[in-house]
Amino acid sequence: MKNSNRLTVLVMLTGFFISCQAQKNRKQAGTEQNPEQKLNSKEIKLLIDNLSNALDRLYIYPDKAILMSKSIKQKLKNGDYNKIGSRQEVGFQLHNDLQQAHRDGHLGLRYNPQLAAYLSKPMSDDEKLQQRVQDLNAARESNFAFKKTELLFGNIGYIRWDEFVGCVEEAQPTLNAAFQFVSNCKALIIDMRYNGGGSPEMVLRTQNYFFNQKTHMNDIINRSNDTLKRYTDPAKTDFKLNMPVYILTSRLTFSGAEDFTYGLKHAKRATIVGETTGGGAHPTGSYDMGQGFVANIPIARAPVEADWEGIGVLPDVSIPSEQAFTKARILISTELLSRAKDEREKNMFQWNLNNIRSETTKMPDSVVLNSYTGVYEGGLDFHIKDNQLFCMNAERGNVLFELRYIDSNLFVLDENVQVHFEKDATGTYTHLKMLWKNGAVTEKLKM
Repeated sequence: MKNSNRLTVLVMLTGFFISCQAQKNRKQAGTEQNPEQKLNSKEIKLLIDNLSNALDRLYIYPDKAILMSKSIKQKLKNGDYNKIGSRQEVGFQLHNDLQQAHRDGHLGLRYNPQLAAYLSKPMSDDEKLQQRVQDLNAARESNFAFKKTELLFGNIGYIRWDEFVGCVEEAQPTLNAAFQFVSNCKALIIDMRYNGGGSPEMVLRTQNYFFNQKTHMNDIINRSNDTLKRYTDPAKTDFKLNMPVYILTSRLTFSGAEDFTYGLKHAKRATIVGETTGGGAHPTGSYDMGQGFVANIPIARAPVEADWEGIGVLPDVSIPSEQAFTKARILISTELLSRAKDEREKNMFQWNLNNIRSETTKMPDSVVLNSYTGVYEGGLDFHIKDNQLFCMNAERGNVLFELRYIDSNLFVLDENVQVHFEKDATGTYTHLKMLWKNGAVTEKLKM
């Protein structure tokens, strides 16, 4: 493997980041540029020459670099860019023209003088240390992008984090805490719907928790076809997550989040539920193009057979992202129900499945609901109000509960009980079964 060290420092950028230090440097130098100022023809030509040269030197696909360079140079020759007003508009137009010539979610150009100044001036050791401290503090303030870790009913774990931050070693205790909390769950839902990517090193560190043996994830190949093969390392974590895993995705799932998802999917370690992801597979660098412009240029790729650039990672279960959480819980509960060891455990999993389904079902009309009204043993008074079915429960201090519909004759009463209204031989509702969260079943007669 040649030049593999270069590949280990690649960062999957998901946007253009403004450095506070760069802003300070630029203001001190007195070189702030007016974004509304129009570029003259010589400045536009210089910008396009710089951009073309950078693409020819750096872009991962040389033939596509030639195609894009020819396209923007032809537009320059036609005078298309002379008609554009501000520097920002020039950046937008060139970005769109590059994408039109060759679609690449990580490739682009923006007018960003702060970032350009940051890139053009090497940082001193003191400045690097200061920036490192600032980045680490910001990562800690965001809890290393971990938004939620919780235990759902049925012993299902749920974790959401929105970025693979670069502070890998510092984030390790937070990773351990989040994953340790769900380590005894029967199944785990990982929410990647809002994760736009980040550090490949953090992606691989996170994947380590899900494999007991060294497992191949994905490779990174540079322009010279040098390859960095990426494997999980069991020694990097003190415990493993061996339960079934379900990953939620959306069109916003991008870059490093796709890398994480792709690795677990193709190792057959996770079921993907949601939408096809954004399609950004290429590690990328940011480069100063002069005059305040910055190019984002992909400088590495995945193997052709494993490259989701422009395609996205396809879900195993395709469903709108806003429905993915519910769908994953239904899939998990259905699987747990099929493996229930006894009647009580079966009732518990069925209760949970019913409860989830009630979140998306509509209440029948009042004509149907009227069949369920009446008072049952223990003072359970079912009645209709505003086309909804309610129950005043005397055993709980006459608290009023609004029922949720599950399926024919079956409703959620409260946080512990579901009720199933049952008929006698004449077709009259005479009693109900109370299905308890803990798997127990009791009956109440109609008074």
